[in-house]
Amino acid sequence: MSNSSHPEPEKKVEFHAAPGTEILFDGSDNGSISERLHQLKHRETGDGRMLLVPQPSINDPNDPLNWSTTKKSLTFFNGCWFAFMGAITGPIMAAGMMQLSATFDKPLQELTYANGACLINQGVWNCVWMPFAVKYGRRPIYLFSNFLMAIACIWLAVASNKTYTVFLVGRAFLGAFQAPIESIVPSTVTDMFFLHNRGELIAIYGLSVLGGNELGPMFSGFIVQALGMDWAFWIVTMFVGASLISMFFFMPETKFDGPRPDPFQSTRVDEDKNQVLVQKSSPIPKKTFVQELKFWNSGDPDVNLLHVFLRPFVLLAYPTVLWSCCVYGMALSWNVILGASVAQLFAPPPYTFNSNGQGLFFLSPFIGSLFGVFFSGPGGDWIANFFTKRNNGIREPEMRLPTCLLAAFFTFFGALWFGLSYEHQMHWAMPVVGAGILSVGSQMGTTLGMNYALDCHKELSVEIMVTIAALKSCIAWIWTWVINDYVTSNGVLSVFMTVAAINVVVYLVYIPFYLKGKDIRIWLHQKDFLRAAGII
Repeated sequence: MSNSSHPEPEKKVEFHAAPGTEILFDGSDNGSISERLHQLKHRETGDGRMLLVPQPSINDPNDPLNWSTTKKSLTFFNGCWFAFMGAITGPIMAAGMMQLSATFDKPLQELTYANGACLINQGVWNCVWMPFAVKYGRRPIYLFSNFLMAIACIWLAVASNKTYTVFLVGRAFLGAFQAPIESIVPSTVTDMFFLHNRGELIAIYGLSVLGGNELGPMFSGFIVQALGMDWAFWIVTMFVGASLISMFFFMPETKFDGPRPDPFQSTRVDEDKNQVLVQKSSPIPKKTFVQELKFWNSGDPDVNLLHVFLRPFVLLAYPTVLWSCCVYGMALSWNVILGASVAQLFAPPPYTFNSNGQGLFFLSPFIGSLFGVFFSGPGGDWIANFFTKRNNGIREPEMRLPTCLLAAFFTFFGALWFGLSYEHQMHWAMPVVGAGILSVGSQMGTTLGMNYALDCHKELSVEIMVTIAALKSCIAWIWTWVINDYVTSNGVLSVFMTVAAINVVVYLVYIPFYLKGKDIRIWLHQKDFLRAAGII
């Protein structure tokens, strides 16, 4: 009996994904989901089975995902240069602590409070800056922050020869003005780049922050020795000004609110399936170079500034975000500890490092950070892709987490090496190498913390980075209040191994996340704390 009078019901392709779960590889089976995946855009170089996640707009050349590689690279470079210069200004005092102590007639512990004022204001003012980045875009925040950072550096150049109070206030303002370096660049990366690029690029951004923390004291050491502390700030001001000019011309807005294809959308699969992904609107004209120089737009009417301001506080209730904050904060603690204590440890006998020597000390942590970038960036991506292929092409954020074991090893072993070699007054090269090994783990921790949180909740990239940066600044601020006296009373080995042990414990919490992270993300999606609080 013929069934021609009874048409077959429409088949639907539907993929129910947990937040953060992505289809990264196009499988070879012939099911309906696979046929839909074939219609999506794929990577043009390397593994051609790799999908572009997220999918770029089909008909809008102004979508940052559709920009040329050159334009993306130049924008990313400007963001990293901004972060690098901001990071340099933080520990720039490290190589000049003895001179500042003599100028202001203050002990080292009290001078370290100036670093603390900078750090705590970074965290607090992130919460103020970033709601405007969500509503009005990234470009005005980059430009305003860079301009004000230059003003603060001029203030500090003058204050370096005045009184400690004026200098301390200047450091506080510097922290407030440079705060966006901690959160806006990762958001720019998620605006412009695909999932398979992010691990490496977030690692490079992390290097720009840690590299600034490590190279800043090295450069300032030579400047302080030859010209004085004030000229260290004058020279930084010049480079910040050059960054501001470059940003004005080559840092277009990356926030995009237009439609993009949704790979998980329920879709008919029938004789018209080749038309499934075609957007119905007509092509949108490409903005000219002059149009992209516009300082800011009229703002997103759907964004409530108060709601965006409150979201980072609610995100502390998300286990995925809270753990990422702890990983990031403890990893960056080492930069604060080394920056605050290098003069205390290496200026006295038997090492008697002058400002140049104290600055050159940080070359070892920088080299360690380069290795950390490789292990956490390309290395972490390779591990995640390996597990993704074994999982039928489906990427889970937890697939990056096994590299936590490597980060824990380098952190603990480096701290042990540094502490033992310093405690036994071995040749100066021994503790210096130990600091480099320690920095491999530190760099990996910063990258892992950011990547995991962003992969889990990419739609909240700005708010997440504010939460991470604010909690990191609080952790680092605590160290500036106690580290010098703590080292004096307990010794280097005891202090470093205590901090390293805390780091290892935080890293090992990755195990429950690796086993149950997807369940946690599904639970968070069901609870939807942000919607329950009425701020989304």
